[in-house]
Amino acid sequence: MKPESHDRKPVTNQRDAAAGNSAAAAPKAVVSRGPVETGWLPDWVYTGEKFEPGLAFFADALGRITRFSREPADLAMARRLAGQAALPGLVNAHSHAFHRALRGRAELRGRADCDALSSWLKALDRVAARLSDEDIFDTARMAFMEMLLAGITCVGEFHYVHHRPDGAPQPDPNFLGLEVIRAARDIGIRIALLKVAWVRSDFRAAAGSAPARFFTGPADRFVRDAEALRTFVARNYPADDAWMGVAPHSLAAVPLDQLKAIGTYAHSQRLRLHVHVSTRAGENAACAAEYGRTPVALLAEHGLIDKRFSAVDAIQITDDEVKLLGAARATVCACPITGHNLGLGTAPAEKLIAAGAGVALGTDSHVQIDLLKDARLLEYGLRTMRQQRAVIGADVATTLFHAATVTGARSLGATGGALEVGRPADFFTVNLYDPAIAGADAGSLLANVVFALERRAIRDVWIGARQRLANGRHSLHGPIIGRFVESQARLWAGS
Repeated sequence: MKPESHDRKPVTNQRDAAAGNSAAAAPKAVVSRGPVETGWLPDWVYTGEKFEPGLAFFADALGRITRFSREPADLAMARRLAGQAALPGLVNAHSHAFHRALRGRAELRGRADCDALSSWLKALDRVAARLSDEDIFDTARMAFMEMLLAGITCVGEFHYVHHRPDGAPQPDPNFLGLEVIRAARDIGIRIALLKVAWVRSDFRAAAGSAPARFFTGPADRFVRDAEALRTFVARNYPADDAWMGVAPHSLAAVPLDQLKAIGTYAHSQRLRLHVHVSTRAGENAACAAEYGRTPVALLAEHGLIDKRFSAVDAIQITDDEVKLLGAARATVCACPITGHNLGLGTAPAEKLIAAGAGVALGTDSHVQIDLLKDARLLEYGLRTMRQQRAVIGADVATTLFHAATVTGARSLGATGGALEVGRPADFFTVNLYDPAIAGADAGSLLANVVFALERRAIRDVWIGARQRLANGRHSLHGPIIGRFVESQARLWAGS
């Protein structure tokens, strides 16, 4: 099977820097990968339909899978991964890396007359007002390293911190986005930087009322900055390692006329378009009051929903809107851990899948970074609501794992998501003798991984045939945690 196109132009010159973006220099793209061909032989390999024993797989010098083999000579040549099973790397379709600084800081109950999210929003405001440029880099590295520890090899970073803590513009409007990419490259994770537009504070609010650190100005300025970022990233990073999409934060934050202009730009460059929609019932009511339609219906009416569109959250959507998303073959990114933590709920995934829409998964606010837990919580939430089992499909484990891999890759325009010839060798291994999954056979292993795996069972992570995690530890493990601890101490001093 050929890999799905990621709709991004190939890199033709990876060393030239784009004018006006010299503030964050990118590393050279030339990398020594050692042998011409690298191979692995775990006890089992997940090939998309089942776990297969006695099967080696190989990658070329560019980190792409070239072949699978059972030939004795190939089995002898491959690196033996005894007691381990290999699975395609997970794809995290929605992340706010700087939210990692919030963990455990907003688990308080506000006054009875306050909004249910008041304590969380208060903590978010504090973080946004205090994080330095260095803190943003260190926090992103921490979040991305945790993702590797959870078997995630690719992340869609919904990036909306654009200015200095006091709201003053950076000399380069893309500086902090490039710092987040630099953090991802330091860790070794693939990244789709989804550059966020934010114009106003809420529905019917004046343009320019957005929070100062997040404000991007009108659509024409945003598009100009986005194109400069897209050009710089394309010229300075391997195309599969880092690329750009665009993300109007929501219809509350970006008026429809400006969102349409951003959507036109995304379409012209074949970029992914991600938007928060219908997270809460109040959002739908406010959108209908301003535009006469709820968010999904409005975006569909204006031609903004297609196969490159991802609706983030989509919790409060109607059956008719489910059909609209399905007919367009759009994707919904569900973030169950965050949704449950904030008391918001989660998307009607079973209806979306039945209608033909894709369902991907995201770790969102990083209350916990465990995409497999997001997968199981998505199903468990549906079971509780419907009071039945196996709601999302007859083969629940396969459907959920597909959401955490293949559909996430499609949402981001990534080339990974499956172990297939032509795709990158992005995979993680699990210890078959870990107590959480010990005793599983080939037929039950995927269900064990999806419903029972603990993060400690993840042994190694390989991205583009390069080992990024060995025996559950990153090479920069200590320094990354040390820097993050120092950042947290400064951020929360006196709280």
